[in-house]
Formats: sequence, structure tokens, C-alpha cells
Amino acid sequence: MPEIESVLWAGEFRSLRTQGFLFFDFLTAYERDGQLAVIARVVNLDTKQSLLLTAKVDADQNSIATISDLYAGAVWQERETAEMFGIKFIGLGDTRPLLRRSMLARPPLLKSSVLAARMLKPWPGQPSHRKQQPVGVVDDWLQA
Repeated sequence: MPEIESVLWAGEFRSLRTQGFLFFDFLTAYERDGQLAVIARVVNLDTKQSLLLTAKVDADQNSIATISDLYAGAVWQERETAEMFGIKFIGLGDTRPLLRRSMLARPPLLKSSVLAARMLKPWPGQPSHRKQQPVGVVDDWLQA
């Protein structure tokens, strides 16, 4: 899976379109070792070749250029990725929330986000005689 520089992200997809990669498949993000990265897949339908590209997101600006001007199908997936991971897509026209009503809380798919719902509801399989923190909940979750 080729990793490209985040400043070259949109330019790489522009180049791939000229090479026949006209079908956009998906786009999402992931977090590894505190670093966010965006990943997208495009397909050349004539040659049946697909490419999966990834780029690390600049931690200071937490943004990357949009590819929605090249692939119309990227709009929804960039909006979802922005909402779930907090990444800003520069040039994305439609930034309305898709799933979350309020953007005030931390993006839910970041590993640093506290999953308070795990503390508020009974945890399936947790023995009633033992009080332990569910996975992903810090000890002082109410103070955070």
C-alpha cells in the first residue's frame, strides 16, 4: 500500500484519474501510535487494477486536501471521516454533520475519546460482584 505525503494527496489522485483510475471505492481514516492517516481506494475498471493509497495527516493542522472534486463519491465518505476522526478536508464544500448532532465532543473514533456509554450502561458479561472499568474508559472519566 503506497504511502504518499499529505501535501501530494489530491495531486496523486488527479494523476491517477489521467491513468484511468476513474472509479472511487472508499475513504476512511485510522489512528496508529497517536498519528492519524487517511486511506482511500480507487479502481481502473479497464485493467481491473485497484490502488489503496494512504497519507499521514499533519498533526498540527489535522487537515488534508479533498478529493471530492475528482470523485463525487468521496463527498459522503470525507464528511463521515471528518465527523468520526476530526480531520478537516480542505476544499470540501458540504460539511454538514451526517451522524452526530453536535460536533462539540471529541470525535468518537479517536483512541483518546472516552467511551462514557460503557460506564453508564451495564456491560454485557461483567460479573456483578466485581467492579472493573470496561476497556477504553479511563479511571477519572467524569473529570475529563
